[in-house]
Amino acid sequence: MNGMKVGVIAGTPVDTQMGVDFLASKEIDSIGYPISPCPEEQSKIQILSSIKLESEIRNIIKKAKRQNIYKIMIYCNSLSAAVDMDKISKEENVRIITPLNVYKSIAYKYKNIGVLTANNQSSAGIEKVIQSVNSNCNVIGIGMLPVVVEIEKGTFAEDIVKKFALRNIIEFYNCIKVDAIILGCTHFPYLYNELKKYSSVPIIDPAELMYKMIL
Repeated sequence: MNGMKVGVIAGTPVDTQMGVDFLASKEIDSIGYPISPCPEEQSKIQILSSIKLESEIRNIIKKAKRQNIYKIMIYCNSLSAAVDMDKISKEENVRIITPLNVYKSIAYKYKNIGVLTANNQSSAGIEKVIQSVNSNCNVIGIGMLPVVVEIEKGTFAEDIVKKFALRNIIEFYNCIKVDAIILGCTHFPYLYNELKKYSSVPIIDPAELMYKMIL
């Protein structure tokens, strides 16, 4: 689209490719740059090695710039929360769009939000961003790394929902009357059609709003 090329940085090769495929569906060319080989390693580096992680992201951005890429989409919620992307964006002179930008843009609309994430660091990061815009918003987050692992294996969405009793989690959110549920992991749109069967409130996938920000 108009010669635009976007760099996609995500946690693993699988969610990186999800980001590349999403942009391709919008006729945007992109190159993917995964951080880690698997979800477990991704989670470890994000929680235990923030300095190493920031250095790795900066190295990827430098590589992308050598390929004439100056727009970066972080297609990973937990990665977005693990380092200061605004600081990196300014210092590396590139535009970085993350799911957290989306949450800032919609936070004022809601009083109670349920959040499904890969790990609890990501839940905390999303809560911090939402409450920086709307301090009266309650964020009820659940970290589910084993679900991410199953998605990476290619397990059918229906089977994942049954295996991890995700219907119960959605019904919990219905019971406490959240206004919306955020898919706070870029793997989780894989489960969207199954989860929406049980939800009485909107389920938000940030990818579409990230696309609009890229434009």
